[in-house]
Amino acid sequence: MTAPPARLSPTAGLLNALARLYIRRARPVIAAHQRALDEACNLNHRLRTARDFADTEAAGYIDRTGLET
Repeated sequence: MTAPPARLSPTAGLLNALARLYIRRARPVIAAHQRALDEACNLNHRLRTARDFADTEAAGYIDRTGLET
């Protein structure tokens, strides 16, 4: 024999409804923040790579002989 289904109080139902509403409305905001974070990480990587290349070139470690066409 199983127990009867538990009934939630009206306050618990309201809290659950508010939580569902928040989650539904927060998804696009979270996605936008994630895209902004990804773009910032990509920009940081591009800038760091460009700086490393410029430093290497300034130090004379890049050999460009034979690349002229």
